[in-house]
Amino acid sequence: MLASFTAPVASGRVRLGISEEYAGAVLGCTLPHVTADFPYIELEVETGASGRLNTRLQRGQLDMALLGAPVDVAAPQMRCIKTFGITQPVWVTAHDYIQDLTKPVPLALHGKGCPYRSVAVDALTQQGRRWRAVIMSAGVTALETAIEAGLAIGIVDRAHVRQGMRVLTVADGFPELPVNELRLMLAPGELSEAVEVLVGLIGHGFER
Repeated sequence: MLASFTAPVASGRVRLGISEEYAGAVLGCTLPHVTADFPYIELEVETGASGRLNTRLQRGQLDMALLGAPVDVAAPQMRCIKTFGITQPVWVTAHDYIQDLTKPVPLALHGKGCPYRSVAVDALTQQGRRWRAVIMSAGVTALETAIEAGLAIGIVDRAHVRQGMRVLTVADGFPELPVNELRLMLAPGELSEAVEVLVGLIGHGFER
């Protein structure tokens, strides 16, 4: 059935960037079908912060990328071929974390260029609150570990809040955060047949 996206003879290299938070889900629903149905497609996957992947896409260093971005921010010089709904970022910390309002807010920050990093910094700056970076990482595992250990406050998608995390709200002194959208973006230029295959597979995976 999946082979109906295009002929199984589709071939060529596809450089796919995936925002770190969604890499596991996307690869789980995509890689098996690429291997089984399209053996001549050479898929190269790079995970990282949306901002960094965005830059590489604009430079032509990626063919396509699945990125998170605020819904009210356009994506210049690129093509958004599909959207996969919205994501709601929230502030989180450990269940036993106690705020000390006399000290800067300890933050677990995503890598430079990630929209969640700028959202966190901008929100606290607008409140006039001091902050300090406890940990900075492009990988979500390190950030989640620091948050659950009570070392820092961070931002994750509401759907990805783990059992060891507590959501912080306006009542805790943390503002609501802007809604983000998950977008499948294509680099400038013509689409290859192999890229069209990947677009179909990723879209099918999210619809299941």
